[in-house]
Amino acid sequence: MNQLPEAVPAPRSDPDPSGPGGSQPSGAEELRHVVGIGASAGGLEALQKLVGQLTPTGAVSYVVAQHLSPDHPSLMVDLLAAATTLPVVVAAEGDSIAAGVIVVGPPNRDLRLEGDRLRLLEPEPRFTPSPCIDLLFESIAEHWGENGVAVVL
Repeated sequence: MNQLPEAVPAPRSDPDPSGPGGSQPSGAEELRHVVGIGASAGGLEALQKLVGQLTPTGAVSYVVAQHLSPDHPSLMVDLLAAATTLPVVVAAEGDSIAAGVIVVGPPNRDLRLEGDRLRLLEPEPRFTPSPCIDLLFESIAEHWGENGVAVVL
């Protein structure tokens, strides 16, 4: 896997660490990159392989949006956590993303990033599955610019 450069410019926005969700824990590595990962409902195996290759080094946060059934509880966090040494958590409204953490969007919610804050949105009526992965990718591009990455599985 390619290594990210050591020195990169700060993200486009200046996230407010005092808002909902708090700030990074003391001693946490400074967040410099955000990787949005989009997967279809059948993408579990690909997601497990990808997160299994991630290491706790680097100032990178990972945000996963996968098409999940809104009618059944999701085991996605547990299934991904079993494949990686990184912490895996469910996204919650207003939470901050952090370096070295994988955040998984809940079923039937669209995800957006505003700086380092997660926004969970009720999906708009549409004919495509939820979450809308494009919304996540667009928000990463808007707030993180060249420090954002989109991965489609």
